[in-house]
Amino acid sequence: MSEPLRVLLIGISPGNLGEMLRECGRDVELIRCERSENGLAAVSGGGIDVVLLDLDLAGGRGAAVFDRLRGVAPDVPVIVLTAAGEDPAALRAMQNGAQDYLVKGKTDAELLCRAIRYALERKQVEAALRNSETMYRRLVENLNEGVLAVDEAGLITFANPAMEEILGCSAERLVGSPVAGFFDAPGPEGTASKNPFCRETEERLEFELDLLHGDGGCVHALVVTSPVTDESGRFRGSIAGVMDITERKRAEEELRVRNEHLMVLNQVIGVTAASLSLAGLLEESLEKTLELMRLDVGVVYMLDSERKRALLQHQKGMPESALTRNRLIKVHHWPFNFIFIAGQPRYIEQQADLNTIEASILRELEVSALACIPLVAESVVVGAVYAGSRTKTSFSRDERELLETIGQEIGSGILKGMLHKKLEAANREANLYLDIMTHDIKNAENVSNLYTDLLLEILEGEAALYARKIRSSIHRSAEILGNVTTIRRIHHDSPDAGPVDLDAVIREEVAAFPDVAIEFAGGTLARVWADDLLPEVFTNLIRNAVKFGGQDVRIAIRVEDYDGESVLVSVEDTGPGIPDPMKESIFHRFERGWVGGYGDGLDLFIVRALVERYGGAIRVEDRVEGRPDLGTAFRFTLHEVLSAGEDEDDDSLDGEECD
Repeated sequence: MSEPLRVLLIGISPGNLGEMLRECGRDVELIRCERSENGLAAVSGGGIDVVLLDLDLAGGRGAAVFDRLRGVAPDVPVIVLTAAGEDPAALRAMQNGAQDYLVKGKTDAELLCRAIRYALERKQVEAALRNSETMYRRLVENLNEGVLAVDEAGLITFANPAMEEILGCSAERLVGSPVAGFFDAPGPEGTASKNPFCRETEERLEFELDLLHGDGGCVHALVVTSPVTDESGRFRGSIAGVMDITERKRAEEELRVRNEHLMVLNQVIGVTAASLSLAGLLEESLEKTLELMRLDVGVVYMLDSERKRALLQHQKGMPESALTRNRLIKVHHWPFNFIFIAGQPRYIEQQADLNTIEASILRELEVSALACIPLVAESVVVGAVYAGSRTKTSFSRDERELLETIGQEIGSGILKGMLHKKLEAANREANLYLDIMTHDIKNAENVSNLYTDLLLEILEGEAALYARKIRSSIHRSAEILGNVTTIRRIHHDSPDAGPVDLDAVIREEVAAFPDVAIEFAGGTLARVWADDLLPEVFTNLIRNAVKFGGQDVRIAIRVEDYDGESVLVSVEDTGPGIPDPMKESIFHRFERGWVGGYGDGLDLFIVRALVERYGGAIRVEDRVEGRPDLGTAFRFTLHEVLSAGEDEDDDSLDGEECD
């Protein structure tokens, strides 16, 4: 606003225009061009902020000049001047992009300045909306999955570049073509009788479909369609996500021929599917694995509720002398932390450089090779299965793959047994990506559209506020997309924890918020079991504190020893606090809190998911006990990486005696 406002007048000045412009509250440079050619040349040279166009140019050429003006400088706001309030030329100009019109002789300084100010603000809003549309279009155009839009008649109305590649056809050819023309009959059930892209249903439809490729081949695709309706709720077509799964299907077919391993795996799967109890599942799956793979010793451990110890649940072939010492394992001691904390399989095999601890494990179990496979349920390690041989000195690559696959199947069975009452929620997790896209991002778009409509209709001082709200909504959409990426990794990537420098992570996150008062003394030497998503915990907690406490909020981060095996991290703020009834629900996905409070979506859901992914626990408390209005404290534990030297004080190498 320090630069002068450059206003170009094309036509004859209506009275004391210069004096009226001086009332606009800032320096104004008025450029007068009575000839339209001179005015067009001036605006095409750039630097013009607003154009005042006199529609009463000689010969009635005002409308033609307006059209040329929009072609030369489409981004410069134009206010037309007319001699009469009901001038058809003024109405036409408004319909074709003019920001406002003023009646000469009836315009005062206040009206003129307000029209100029609103014209500039509307142009800024239009530019922001164009940027938003460009962002979402780029998102769709750069997806690896195909996106297809079909109207109620079954005609394709849009196809992104990935869809062009899947079908081997250009978008020009696809748009306007019937989608059924790309089906490779008979297609999914019901295709022959009704086009699945035109099915009027309130729910999304998921199916597999063979599609014809432009080169004459066939593409096997996974299709997810969602209905599109107009404002009255009438069905107008569908939008579909299309994924080429041809290669995946080919790989599945190749795996099918591996008869021996499939036989083992199928029988274990049968056990996990048929077992009605956790104990039965563990016992039957372990015995079936040992029998079919011709192994001699098997042990199944499950973590206790505190995730500090693993308890023996079932064993077969273990020597009596080893039973007492191996009923309980401290999972944070090496090498068991690799299995129970990091979630990584470990193979202990006879070799020249075998360390003394692992050699003693083989000796105690009387085996020459031992496979230790973590059992993972919903990305969380819940236990492990040990399988050993007295005749093998090592496991082949195929045997390792099979054992790990069996571990995954047992983990899936455990999850089924433990979370049967949450089956509906578990099914929804498989569609988490779609939930977020249709929920949060749609909400953000709706908010943006709402404030844009208000801004276009209400020409009052609140227009700047609405513009800021639009920008805030678009920023929120970007945060949601970031959350989508994080959640997808949490639910789809296997845990691959390793030692992480906690002090460095916190310092980096503090530096990322230079405008926020964050206190962190630092100096902690703790290394914790985590992965590269650990910074997201601190990002979301700090961002949540700022979101509800404002830029003046003060934040303190502390790290202290918890129980000798874990550290306790506290993130405290001076924000509005959280009432006791809300302290549990704020961690739930899509949970809304209260006006001015925490818990408005995914941030805290992600925090809890990551902490639990690392084997820790999180809780929320009042920063000052009994005074929720004085701020909030989030406290969570992380397992500390213990060196081999810290384990030597234990009398047992891999466990302790348990009555």
